[in-house]
Amino acid sequence: MRHHHFLAVLVVGLFLAAGPAHGFEETVDWIWNDTNPVPRGTCRNFIVQAGPPKVLRGKTSGRDCLKHAVRAYREGDHEEAFGWILAGQCHDREARERLVRNAANALDYVIKKYGAETP
Repeated sequence: MRHHHFLAVLVVGLFLAAGPAHGFEETVDWIWNDTNPVPRGTCRNFIVQAGPPKVLRGKTSGRDCLKHAVRAYREGDHEEAFGWILAGQCHDREARERLVRNAANALDYVIKKYGAETP
């Protein structure tokens, strides 16, 4: 019984240390609020889709990255759609990792929250 108690405490401790399971919503919302068409650092060369043809982020704001994601999703290209979401956080490796861990949920969140605002 004592061994099971220790194991339960250990599992709960690891779960709490890992932080929230999500957090991707704030990351996506940050992308939407980024309206600067000049991305940070080397983001212009961020590969959205390896192709062919290869798709680069270029001079695209974070908001436009999400609009591209919505359009690609509507066309049935979920891989490119998620690539555009990642492109919106090309400057932040940890944010991209958070998005990758929650890929399906992040894509669903973008479509539900910003899809209606994307022609």
